[in-house]
Amino acid sequence: MDVDDKRVRIVFLDDSEDLREAMRVLLETALGVECMCFGSLMELEERSNEALDARMAILDINLGPGVPSGLDAFRWLNDQGFRGKVLFFTGHARTNPDVRLALERGAQVLEKPLQPDRLIALLTRALDEAS
Repeated sequence: MDVDDKRVRIVFLDDSEDLREAMRVLLETALGVECMCFGSLMELEERSNEALDARMAILDINLGPGVPSGLDAFRWLNDQGFRGKVLFFTGHARTNPDVRLALERGAQVLEKPLQPDRLIALLTRALDEAS
């Protein structure tokens, strides 16, 4: 991965504003990538041109009650022809039906909480695989 290439973009979708900001700082500082953060599927859709050009999307599965989930975002990305790697970053157990569905559809699942150094190592590997 070329850390000096600012065109390397990661999408991060989570309903927690604090976590979005922490991830943005962590990913941009540690990996030298551009991290686009969104709190909802609607926000993601509004910036679709940039988001669909990302090399990776990290999606929280549960984005809150009564709103589209990370799985809805996953389906939307697939419908739009997203070619990047998709990872789910969730606090839900792998036995959760939504998590099992994500795994069946080829996504990788990272379970919260995850230590920053472990997260960076996993994302570096995933970005290299997505190149």
